[in-house]
Amino acid sequence: MYKYILLLVLALSTVSCTGVSKVKERYHRAPFEKEIKKGDYELILYSIDYPQKYEDKIKFYNDFDILMRKFLVYDSTINIMYSQELKDDISHLKNNYVLPEEIAFSKSASELSQIDRDSIDKKVVIKLDEKVGRTQYYLNKQVYFWKKIMRSNEFFNSGANYTELDKEKLILQMEEKRKNTFKIIEQVELNLILKIEKPYSDNKNEYWEKKDVYIYRSTDITPKVFKEQGYLYLSGVEDVDVKKIMGNQLKFDSKIVVVENRLYNGYTVLDGNYVFFYGGKYRVNYYDGYNLKVKVKDISLKDLLIIDDELLIDDFLNPKFYKERQGK
Repeated sequence: MYKYILLLVLALSTVSCTGVSKVKERYHRAPFEKEIKKGDYELILYSIDYPQKYEDKIKFYNDFDILMRKFLVYDSTINIMYSQELKDDISHLKNNYVLPEEIAFSKSASELSQIDRDSIDKKVVIKLDEKVGRTQYYLNKQVYFWKKIMRSNEFFNSGANYTELDKEKLILQMEEKRKNTFKIIEQVELNLILKIEKPYSDNKNEYWEKKDVYIYRSTDITPKVFKEQGYLYLSGVEDVDVKKIMGNQLKFDSKIVVVENRLYNGYTVLDGNYVFFYGGKYRVNYYDGYNLKVKVKDISLKDLLIIDDELLIDDFLNPKFYKERQGK
């Protein structure tokens, strides 16, 4: 009897020392066995760095256009992880084909505010004749800006008085170029994963879904994260929340969520949605014979050009598409 009590005490002390017991692996039969063979699969997420400076953003979008054309020509695909800042700028571009930093350069020179003029002066440092009047002075600066962005072969004459029509022609060229880029993007099969760098809310008394009520929340993770429809990558999720996610106590609308954490690595399936764990030490798998592992790589757009066709993170949600790609 004493021996059994001693063994029980040792077992309990081991669990308390580690702080977490290893997750018991419960395997389920995969519904996609006919399309995807059993085995070890590494899902690489390519994390692209989005620049802060406007000049660097222009180079970024030029490189991005080249990358999309390459994917279209070679019919290849890839997992791309991107930032909230890039998502916001892309949304802005899709609406009116200009970046937030370009708004002042798109306005009529006669309607510029002092804030607009300060923004233009900051971005365009060129000596021009100020005697032509304030409106003409800033119109010339706007034209110089768009010529530089569009890499126009037409020489900029610092002594000329450009017109709004001159500026409009340059803006239309820019819009057409960006429209073509978005047309290409729509034809390319990409898996885009939004990286949430700071998943935790600074305001614990945040309204839920902008309703005029406070509700009890079992986590400080920002509420909008749970309502995000696109694929997600959550940085630095705390142990207590990782356990709640594993126990299906925290539910996401996103079909795929990657949880960067210290406890687990592998994946589970909750209510038909995939949750991948990255960075932890305890291995978890959901489907029998399918060992899925996420790997994150920081990469430049230039280096992405040499990446071949990759396994998509949602291939196991869409096994028929996976099988079709393998047959190409």
